[in-house]
Amino acid sequence: MNNEKTALLSPEEETEELITYEEDLISIAQRRAATVPRLIELSLQQTTNRDWVDQSGNPYLVHSGAEKVARLFGVKLSNIKTERFMSEDTKGKYYIYKTTGTAALPGRYDSIEAVGTCSQRDKFWAFRNNEWRDSIEIDETNILKASYTNFVVNSITHLLGLRNITWDMLEKAGIKRSGIQKVEYGKGSQKSDATLSKKDMETRQKLWDILISMSAGAEDEAKFLLHRFTAFKDDKGKEHFHEDIKKLTSSKWINSAYGKAKKAQQEADAAIPEDEQS
Repeated sequence: MNNEKTALLSPEEETEELITYEEDLISIAQRRAATVPRLIELSLQQTTNRDWVDQSGNPYLVHSGAEKVARLFGVKLSNIKTERFMSEDTKGKYYIYKTTGTAALPGRYDSIEAVGTCSQRDKFWAFRNNEWRDSIEIDETNILKASYTNFVVNSITHLLGLRNITWDMLEKAGIKRSGIQKVEYGKGSQKSDATLSKKDMETRQKLWDILISMSAGAEDEAKFLLHRFTAFKDDKGKEHFHEDIKKLTSSKWINSAYGKAKKAQQEADAAIPEDEQS
């Protein structure tokens, strides 16, 4: 017979341990009650108008803003894995990329598992002129990069409580709704696109593909680059630019921006040592 003492606690000891745990938990929650709102406040103050979009009437933090906030609080992303799998709908088979991983704050209390996805059926990438593009016209690497970007934004905003942010909260942080770009997928471009030739539309798409490649799939960063490559000043010194590729409908403007972006991409590629190029 084994004479070793059992590891089980007596009912009295179990009760005492449970009370201690609950007291510790409540104590931690009370200390953090004032911290969480302050964390959100500091996060919003770290961002600017460029880090948000007005998506169907609601503020949405984009990749650039999420990265700023992550650096502020030392958020660590780990165990990142991207998978490709197939699905099917009435239009046939299509692929989906899913990126998963862990986001954690310094310390031992806060971490979450997060997911980011993007599929071949994503309208942003696969829908043009009221019709679905052929798979050969879609750069699959953009879908892969977008799944990672979505993972980053989802993980950071969930971890730091930056979901359901209101316009009033942004206003208090000095960010005005009037200065934030609106995103309305599938609206407003059909009429203007009709003025472009097929070649110009193809060039515009090549321009966007370059910008997405240069920004590693981050749409908000690509829009910033679009601003950079389309910006110019008129005779009166007023600056003109575009941050929405669908509103870029001047043939001359498209080709000028494409030339600048292509040159910048070639210079960036040339700066990479040969042994690091894939």
